[in-house]
Amino acid sequence: MILELSDVQSGYGKITILHGVSMSVARGEIVTVLGPNGAGKSTLMKAIAGHLPTSEGKIDLDGVRIDGSGASKAAAAGVGYVPQERNVFEELSVIENLRVTANAAREAMNTIDAMFEKFPFLKERKNQRADTLSGGERQILAISAALAGRPRVLLLDEPTSGLAPLFVQDIVDWIADVAEEGTAVVWVVEQSPETILRVSDRTYVMDGGQISREIPSSELLDPEELRKVFLGDQREGHQDGA
Repeated sequence: MILELSDVQSGYGKITILHGVSMSVARGEIVTVLGPNGAGKSTLMKAIAGHLPTSEGKIDLDGVRIDGSGASKAAAAGVGYVPQERNVFEELSVIENLRVTANAAREAMNTIDAMFEKFPFLKERKNQRADTLSGGERQILAISAALAGRPRVLLLDEPTSGLAPLFVQDIVDWIADVAEEGTAVVWVVEQSPETILRVSDRTYVMDGGQISREIPSSELLDPEELRKVFLGDQREGHQDGA
């Protein structure tokens, strides 16, 4: 396993959101994280990416502890993170957004050229400010920027929220290709779950800041099972999270 969490606790100040989360992800694997609102999914992603400190437990990336290292060191170690909001530098151009992370990677321009080949609109608008892009284009830029740093683990916090079905399918197909090339993917899913679950290997279900289930993603293609997950019907005694 390239990414392993053991009994991780984290939160905001004195408020603990994650209560002993343990999970693992292998190279080339897509693992989805599902759960009701307030389950702690975004907090989990921020903790892995080094944007939140951990108070207990540990996070290992390829056998090296990264908890407590901060966001910059986590990124340098190989963690690419696409938050749900504010995931591009709006005042920078498309090419500048890509260079922010690509400059830290070897063969940076080759990486950017690959992004331009995959999504020609990025090349066509490379000198445009990011805030002039549509919602779907901005999400593709955000993921492209994260991948330009050649991460070993890619964290996606609901990147398809509010997007047209065409953009959703483009992103799902793209991430499936990225995983086939060996990148481990952790994907928080709230919208279009069926589309994403079809390319996912395993799913961790969160509730109350804890992992309540770990199951093959194919089992959640049953609409009733999905309903239970998003309504938090997995177990009793829920706790609030974020």
